[in-house]
Amino acid sequence: MFNELLRHEGRVCWNCRLDVPQFWCIDCLGTELYCKGCIVTLHTRNPVHHIQEWSNSCFTAVSLKDLGLRVQLGHFAGDSCLLPERAFNNDFTLIDTNGIHTIGLDFCGCETAQTRTKQLLRATWFPATTIDPRTAATFRILEQYHLLSFESKASGYEFYHSIARLTDNTGL
Repeated sequence: MFNELLRHEGRVCWNCRLDVPQFWCIDCLGTELYCKGCIVTLHTRNPVHHIQEWSNSCFTAVSLKDLGLRVQLGHFAGDSCLLPERAFNNDFTLIDTNGIHTIGLDFCGCETAQTRTKQLLRATWFPATTIDPRTAATFRILEQYHLLSFESKASGYEFYHSIARLTDNTGL
């Protein structure tokens, strides 16, 4: 009963009810606060959501990669690979409809693994290059630009910069 009372005061994680909650997702429905472990687990299938951390006076943006989320390609979501291969320099960029994201990405390195390009395509991420890809765009953003270009005649450059503004709104 005491845990339930603390839960309503925001002093325990809404999911595990054990840890101190300090993270929330601005893309998920609801305003519940979660602990670090739970926010990462809850976003295994949503690695492009925006997370904010409470820092005693305000919320500040933090990436799921910085919280420890790793996206494993070549296996079902949530499954791990026995021989994961990190993306080049552990630095992978994914462009999606809600911004530009740095992702902790592992390619499958199993004996039966597909090429990195094929692993990305199967995740519905279109790689920027076919050799050692470091950047991809989701199929959703490609479809969005395709439709927008018919209606607004926006250039790819203008569209990219509008997505960049969604990320941090600095205009850089």
